[in-house]
Amino acid sequence: MSKISGKMKFWTKGFIFSFIFLVLTTLLITLIIINRIFFSIPWIGSLYTFLRPWLLIFFYKYTILIYGGAFISYALLLIMYVFGYNLAKVRHMTGSIIYVFSLLGFVFVTFIASHYAYFSILFNQDLTLNTRLMLFLLFLPITFAFGLFLFLVNTDFLIFFKDLLKARKIWRKNRPKFEIEVKGKITYINIETDEFIFTPVPMLIIAQYLQSKGYSVAWFVRGAFNHLISLIITYMTGWPRARNILFRFTGMKIGNNCHISQKAIPDPLLPELIEFEDGSGCGIGVKLLTHNAMNLKHGSFSFGPIKIGKNARIGAYSVVLPGVTIGEGSIIGANSLVSEDIPPFSIAFGSPAKVIRELTEDEKKMVSKEY
Repeated sequence: MSKISGKMKFWTKGFIFSFIFLVLTTLLITLIIINRIFFSIPWIGSLYTFLRPWLLIFFYKYTILIYGGAFISYALLLIMYVFGYNLAKVRHMTGSIIYVFSLLGFVFVTFIASHYAYFSILFNQDLTLNTRLMLFLLFLPITFAFGLFLFLVNTDFLIFFKDLLKARKIWRKNRPKFEIEVKGKITYINIETDEFIFTPVPMLIIAQYLQSKGYSVAWFVRGAFNHLISLIITYMTGWPRARNILFRFTGMKIGNNCHISQKAIPDPLLPELIEFEDGSGCGIGVKLLTHNAMNLKHGSFSFGPIKIGKNARIGAYSVVLPGVTIGEGSIIGANSLVSEDIPPFSIAFGSPAKVIRELTEDEKKMVSKEY
């Protein structure tokens, strides 16, 4: 609990610092604009006269050097990421530290470069003052929103990086034992640890096993990216075919003429285990979970595939748990919890979902369709 509260304090302090910096910077620029356009403010005029030569040098004369440095930084960080990612396949802790540090660097350089480019607008002598002010105002909300997003991502990577550094000694000397248990379609990774499953050492053990099964070494970081993609799909895409393309990009298997409604949430950690066969679909707000870290046994991580059979459909706001297969042509009622396989051509609903009846022959003909 103290570790969580420490992270929250760190995040809060960082956010307050970032907000104060933004307010002071905006206030100073506002006063300079008032002094230049509306009426004179003596101390602002003196401050601007003193700072202007230095600001012109930094934000105008040296821009090519700053952007060149940012480009070189990106190139070095990319090399570091590729090296760390591949090293993680054999030296999991060291490789993870390197590629997470490179991601942290990417976000930090992007934050600095984006804000530098924004403030450089005011000092670009190739543009008229009116154009500079117009562009500055136009990009103010965009820069603020982008900066806040980068700050949150940077906080995420920084805390992850610090936790990895702290866990190095345990990984080298006191790495916990684990065993693999397969029950039907569910695989359990049982780790002998007192830590929560999503801390560095247990997480890297899970990554080792998943890597042996062909999954990404950086599956946890990739999960954060998949979650971001899901948010974009949920709130910014309305056309079903567009959503299908983006979900396929995360690794989901989606057949022809499938309809995945808005606000549907696939598991971000292992979306590769989700399959929609031709003609299948799900309603608004359906959750598809392919992993579980809340098992009875402490330190246990389980995962299993979800398969939605041909022409099967899932009602709105239902939840499908790992290892479930919904048979061809079956229909799941809204707000159901599907924890077990549903046979083909059935109607099921409830929590947990139970088969109410089978489809009649006429209904089977209505449901069945070739694509």
